[in-house]
Amino acid sequence: MQKLRTLGLSLIILAFGFAAGYTFSRYGTPLAVSASKQVRLGEGRLTNPLLECEVAEGTIDAEKINFKSGLEDVIASLEKETSVSEIAVYFRDLNNGPTFGVKQDDPFVPASLLKVPIMMAYYRAADHNASILERKLLFTGTDTSAAHQTIVPAERLTRGNEYTIDGLIERMIMYSDNDALLLLFKELPLEDHTHLYNLLGVDSSVVTNSAASLSVKQYAAFFRILYNSSFLSQERSEQALGLLTRIDYTNGLRKGVPVNVTVAHKFGERQINTGERHLHDCGIIYYPKHPYLLCVMTRGSETPVLERAIADVSEFVYGKIDEQYSGK
Repeated sequence: MQKLRTLGLSLIILAFGFAAGYTFSRYGTPLAVSASKQVRLGEGRLTNPLLECEVAEGTIDAEKINFKSGLEDVIASLEKETSVSEIAVYFRDLNNGPTFGVKQDDPFVPASLLKVPIMMAYYRAADHNASILERKLLFTGTDTSAAHQTIVPAERLTRGNEYTIDGLIERMIMYSDNDALLLLFKELPLEDHTHLYNLLGVDSSVVTNSAASLSVKQYAAFFRILYNSSFLSQERSEQALGLLTRIDYTNGLRKGVPVNVTVAHKFGERQINTGERHLHDCGIIYYPKHPYLLCVMTRGSETPVLERAIADVSEFVYGKIDEQYSGK
């Protein structure tokens, strides 16, 4: 019950953050935001659990730069000059800073991004019974969906071998292995999987309908509650984000950030029946003392072009954050 109360508080804060407090001016000017005080449990390596948020009266001149206008220009240029037909972005400064999006409510097929909530559902169960992660599952063959991955896993399961649930979660996240995903999905009760979606008010039909969609703003919530440790214990949230820092895919968000900066992220890709491709990359970039959440969803005709677009957006955002905080 305490965990649910904490999650409920975080969701109220999330709703408030979307609805009130931020007045965005043109690119390059400071923001006036509602003064607030956040009480956090204390930083872990990758998490900073949120316990309370008190909103103060009046406003403050926050030292935050609104680069939404500049980001819109970058996106418009990429959509005009390349074969990318649409780019949607959600940004949030995780130190009680500004949040904004570009086409943040547009629907996209989430594809492998949904491996993150499956991991979270298993770790939620492990918070109550850690032995579940040691259970072994037998891999009897390769599902045809794995063969359709454009971005092929670096490692694959071996037919006839048994794997622990913990090991399968690692492969599902680090290598985006669809065979590991299917084994885990079959073992996970549907209500355990959809519980998190229902708490967030997100349509859970994406769990069973491969054609269903999510927006970049909706998906970003999964990373926020990992950072805030508001659904899992801090230990399990750290474990989940730790896996997300070990992903071997480097052509999206990761490519736009210096190699010495930690990135916890997950990509997803899907080719639609019309021939259109979707490619997304969402995660947390741990800029020193100023982590931020960045999610980019794209659609177009060529995966390499979509990858470059995501990397360009990531590089632009990192540059603005570095411009603001470098040396502070």
